[in-house]
Amino acid sequence: MRRLGALLWLALVLLASGYLALRLHDGLGFRTDLLALLPREEQDPVLQRANDAVTKALGRRVLALVGHADRETARKAAATLGDALLATGQVERIGEGIDVDRLKRLGALYFPHRQSLLSDGDRALLTAGKGEEVATRALSQAFGFAGLVDAGLLRNDPFLLLPSFLTNLPFPLSRLTPDEGMLSVTENGTTWVLVSAVLAGEPFELDLQDRLVGAFDAAVRDMPGVTVKRLGAVFFAHAGSKTAITEASTLGTLSLVGTILLVGLAFRRPGPLLHNLLALGVGMTVGLSGSLLLFGELHVAALLFGSSLIGVAVDYSLHYSASLFDPLSGSPSDRLRHVLPGIALGLVTTLIGYAALMLAPFPGLRQIAAFSIIGLVGAFLTVVLWLPSLDRARRLTHGALMLRAAAGLWSFWEERRWRGVRLVLVLGCALAGAVGLARLSADDDVRRLQAVSAELRHEQDEIQRLIGATTAAQFLLVQAADDEAALRRQEDLAATLAGLKAKGSIAGYQMPAAFVPSARTQRENRALVATALDAPLLAAQRASLGLPPADPNDKGPNSKAPEGVLTLGDALASDSVPFLRELVLGPGLHVVALQGLSDPDAVRAAVAGTAGVRLVNPTADFSALLAKYRHRALLLTGLAGLLMLPVLMWRYGWRGGLWALLPPGAALVLAPAVVGLMGQDFTFFHAMALVLILSIGVDYAVFCAESGVEQQPVTMLAVWLATLTTLLSFGLLAFSAVPAVHSFGVTMLVGISIAFLFAPLAARGTRHNEATNNARLR
Repeated sequence: MRRLGALLWLALVLLASGYLALRLHDGLGFRTDLLALLPREEQDPVLQRANDAVTKALGRRVLALVGHADRETARKAAATLGDALLATGQVERIGEGIDVDRLKRLGALYFPHRQSLLSDGDRALLTAGKGEEVATRALSQAFGFAGLVDAGLLRNDPFLLLPSFLTNLPFPLSRLTPDEGMLSVTENGTTWVLVSAVLAGEPFELDLQDRLVGAFDAAVRDMPGVTVKRLGAVFFAHAGSKTAITEASTLGTLSLVGTILLVGLAFRRPGPLLHNLLALGVGMTVGLSGSLLLFGELHVAALLFGSSLIGVAVDYSLHYSASLFDPLSGSPSDRLRHVLPGIALGLVTTLIGYAALMLAPFPGLRQIAAFSIIGLVGAFLTVVLWLPSLDRARRLTHGALMLRAAAGLWSFWEERRWRGVRLVLVLGCALAGAVGLARLSADDDVRRLQAVSAELRHEQDEIQRLIGATTAAQFLLVQAADDEAALRRQEDLAATLAGLKAKGSIAGYQMPAAFVPSARTQRENRALVATALDAPLLAAQRASLGLPPADPNDKGPNSKAPEGVLTLGDALASDSVPFLRELVLGPGLHVVALQGLSDPDAVRAAVAGTAGVRLVNPTADFSALLAKYRHRALLLTGLAGLLMLPVLMWRYGWRGGLWALLPPGAALVLAPAVVGLMGQDFTFFHAMALVLILSIGVDYAVFCAESGVEQQPVTMLAVWLATLTTLLSFGLLAFSAVPAVHSFGVTMLVGISIAFLFAPLAARGTRHNEATNNARLR
């Protein structure tokens, strides 16, 4: 039967290897964005759609400022950089600003509707009956010292309403000015020229990152004396992915080399090392191929955490191999029969812990859970079905000193001479736990979970200051039956936003209605122009400008337009209004972009009573989700413990089951307490580590509970080796530069150490073990 099972398992492993080889040949794709680890907003598809659209618009935007004291040098360098980015094939278009061509198209769009478009200031003056001020301003612009008004424009727009409207459009790049087709700003003798681009793909695609950032860096290297500042999610994602991949490689190598050295030094034979590598390799292969088959692609975090599987997958083979030190060990089948209850029960309880991860609605965590479950089952089957047939090793006779040292921990918990030290240790742990938990605080701010390059952040701040804009992801979502209703809601909201701006809650805002007023407002504007300007002042204005009287039969250019108004569809089709397409998500679904949001609560309160308008703050929303699921992770940990308890009680009785759960339970309490003593905030990733501590800690406890008195040194040696390999993998994550990974690693380092320290206590109260021991001794 075992031979048949071994052959079937070999067939499955070959299939998994073939599938993995095929995927590697086609090129594996890894997600690198942290937000992909978070659940999608399932309750509100409209909100999710808006979040996706805004995130996509912001994420695909690339800005660079090219600076030099010489204007021409800066302009040439900016053009060269733009060409280099375009040549990568990863850029959809270059230039999103207000160049000459776009200005012409903008004028062509607005000019036919000039009498329907009023700036806020002109509209206020005309409403207040101060049309003379508008007329006087136009005359000043026409005859002033720097007057550059075109004569053709004066004939068609004698009050110069259209230039006033265009000047007051709320373009976000407020400090930049058009300069022969380029947007630039001059400060302290340096001319900064803007290079803007829109990516053709997602900024978190590794291939896109490598090509675009590589071309960017190469172009900058060829510009001696030119200063270049960069801004864009692709640069942050590239730096983050490089850090993650480097860490995964470094930590994975350290873990693998450390484990090989540890096993080699302990057994001094190649057999156990090869058996462990075989179990590990099969576990990793089937885990990776199974996860790819289930999900199609993996997050780089799943790869990072999955590589740490090395520390758990070898537990079963280590426990089997350590039985070579047992003087009572027999054939490989006898040794397997002896350790099988322990490793099988350990697998079941560990899978319960990992399965809890599957309950968390986080895509990345589900990938990690699937990777771990499939890999562990693969490693277990390899040990059970293959190792007894491959094992030719004889009983090991060396290692007496190592066994005595390993048994020392068991002696510490059993011998009376250590009673005082044990009491001090327990009281010390209790005191540290109480103080640490009292000091523990939670912080789920998603911005603190990623390692952000300080240099890139500095350049981002400099660019935002120089161009006078921010890249804030917060916005107001306006939802209505159609575009006209949505535009009216924005116009009704304008006074509220102006008040928030005056109070400093926001620095500015852009809304579609500012670029294309509603049909209601356009008709009101036209009527206002007719009654407050044309009727009383037009004849005199034309005379002052030296123009002939207006033709009384001319009904005006608006009569040639559909319904006499400019529509949002016309503006979008012309593609002449910068950023408008990013503000209109669909019919009746618009975005009001907020600049410099400093008081989200004030904005949320101000719009609370406006129907169809709500503040969307993705950063705060994601942080709130993390807090929500941190609580859920803690509940999952408790649930996993409750699910494990019946299994442990079935095996050891109710008292033995409770003793078996004591070591991991102590680790669950003390690990967060140590985090509190270290002054760290407790995050979602600390909480998720507790699930794994429970699973692995129960493994160690089960191994000890299954051990007879004579096998205690061998069992503790196996637990020692398992703990060290686990710390080599999970514990090394504590040295990660990524805060989320570091938090996970610190918790694992502390928790696993504590679970190991208390593991021998699991043997107390296990009457089953006593009966087994007596039977073996007889």
